[in-house]
Amino acid sequence: MCWGTPIVEVRNPDHVRLRDGLIKFGYEQEKKAKTPIESGVAPKVKHALYESAFNFFHADVKEVQELKHFCAQAVGEMVFLLHREINQNKIPLGRINVDLFESWIHITHDGGYHDSHVHPNCSWCGIYYVDIGEVTVDPPNGCNRFYAPTGLIYEDVGSLVCPLNPVQPPPEDGKLILFPSHSRHSGMPYHGKRDRILASFNAKVTRATSAA
Repeated sequence: MCWGTPIVEVRNPDHVRLRDGLIKFGYEQEKKAKTPIESGVAPKVKHALYESAFNFFHADVKEVQELKHFCAQAVGEMVFLLHREINQNKIPLGRINVDLFESWIHITHDGGYHDSHVHPNCSWCGIYYVDIGEVTVDPPNGCNRFYAPTGLIYEDVGSLVCPLNPVQPPPEDGKLILFPSHSRHSGMPYHGKRDRILASFNAKVTRATSAA
């Protein structure tokens, strides 16, 4: 098997303690915003949602900083585990730095969605479910959908051994989804009286340099 695409799920054991503070800060940011898409990035592919500027993890808020630490640690541990599994430690990884250089919060209202896209200029991305709002499994309500890196050009019984179906991890409070930045994904239409609140980030992972 070649060109595998890992989609990693990590659960935060401290989510219940952080949840209310994250929600409160998110709504405070939305209330102060002059435009629903403060990031200014691709507003035409987003509907009925608030997207903060890309500096969410800069906030001097205890719950935000604890979430930042959890996400950075999750990315680092995942990189080491995948490196060990894929490369069998043939190439030493050494110490690494995880830079969550862009981060933002999404508050998705009834009918909100985010069309398919990728994230440039980073290696890994994360979506953290602060509050999933209202969720249904069948049909799925507002799932994040991940797409195969290419589409089938011909389909028959033989195609069943190499399926390219989209993947939709079920939303869950306190769950972090990590995925490579080249993975095309979308936020499917969400419907509910309660908002859905997510925190997201882009990460760069580099080798740590020794102190002089």
